[in-house]
Amino acid sequence: MLIIEDGTGKPDAESYASAADLVLYAGKFGVTIPADEPAQEALLRRAALAMDGKTWKGRKTDSDQALAWPRRGVELDCQIKPDNYLPARIQYGQMALATEIHQDDIDPVEKRKGAVTLERVEGAVTREYATIPNTSGRLLPAAPDRPSSTQFADYLQRRGLFAVRA
Repeated sequence: MLIIEDGTGKPDAESYASAADLVLYAGKFGVTIPADEPAQEALLRRAALAMDGKTWKGRKTDSDQALAWPRRGVELDCQIKPDNYLPARIQYGQMALATEIHQDDIDPVEKRKGAVTLERVEGAVTREYATIPNTSGRLLPAAPDRPSSTQFADYLQRRGLFAVRA
């Protein structure tokens, strides 16, 4: 049974959304998810773990809470949000991330093709694809822009592009 964070900073929370929430999300947005509830819950747990690795605004409300949210000191639109604030976009973002993880599971990076770099037509057709580098050890997105990134943007320390000076 998945333990859902409700804004109180549960020390054993595993997710911001339930499997039933994920099923509704998948239906609304036409994305593929596993049919069985244990697999759906596993995806939500994996997404929550991935979210914990992000640098969010503010700090955890309680050092004993299991997940990154709720947070204190979160400023959004020139307002400091309450300490028990759990944005809906965090929940939607987790569900979007769960579906992206599932897409990566069923369509692995090594099977994808890059952009067409050569196409020649003379009798027989020759087509060459760019190599998709994966030197970082991280999965590349299934699409150029992931819905979860959009959902999380306002709540991350850094948003968009930024330069790093070497």
